[in-house]
This record gives sequence, structure tokens and C-alpha cells, in this order.
Amino acid sequence: MPLRLVDGGIPSFEWKRKRVENPFTDDEIVELRKKVELGELVEDEAFRKRYKLIDDADANLELYRKILTKIPPMPGKLVICTITDFKFKIHGFYSSDLDLREGFKHSLKTVDGCQIDRFSWLKKLALENGVSSVSFLLGRED
Repeated sequence: MPLRLVDGGIPSFEWKRKRVENPFTDDEIVELRKKVELGELVEDEAFRKRYKLIDDADANLELYRKILTKIPPMPGKLVICTITDFKFKIHGFYSSDLDLREGFKHSLKTVDGCQIDRFSWLKKLALENGVSSVSFLLGRED
């Protein structure tokens, strides 16, 4: 029986990061002060704020919860896919005869011999090379 994929308005999962200030350590401050005193560096440039990217746990969890609320709470099929370099690749297929949302939320995925929850699995997919986002399509049998 053929399966028709439809966009159900479920948002794509993209791993979010946020920019935070990366403070200088005491050793770095001492070394920078020496370089400023020796004239190797200009003080304004030496002590300019620096930043780093870290995972935004709150934004990622909020997006996952939003995805779960958009999955319909009825029987159905869910296809999880990514698009990399303009190639469509299916990474998972989930089917439920009762409640698609609750079934997907509580199911586990086996990766490298270990069972992990769906949030961790989506994180792994989103952080793979070349993957910009993980998309969700609803399947409907014709």
C-alpha cells in the first residue's frame, strides 16, 4: 500500500547554540598585562571581550516540546528525515495505532547498540556533518 508524505506543520529540529562571554583566566590576564607593558599589544585590543558558542539547552528543549505538541495525538505514521547537500535522507519511521504523539515521545531509538531517548537521537542527527535541520512528515496511506 503506497504511503503519501504530507507536511503536517511540524517545525524542523535545528540544534541551537548561544553566544556567551568567555572571561580571561588569571594567568591570561597576567600574560596580557606583560605584553601591554612591553608594547607588544595595545591595551584596548588585549582586553577586548571574547565570546564562545555553547549549546542552548533551554531553546533546544523548548523546540523539542513544540515539535511534540504539533505531532497529532491520533493513529498515524511519522517520517523523520534530513536534507544535506540537496539530498533527502530518511532516518527514521515511526508508526502508532493509538497515539502518535505519546508513542513517539516515549519510544527509544537504538544507536550503536545503546538505546537513547528521541531528544538525544534528534540531537545526534542535527549535529552530524552537513545536516542543517531534521524534518518531520506525516504519512498517510492512500
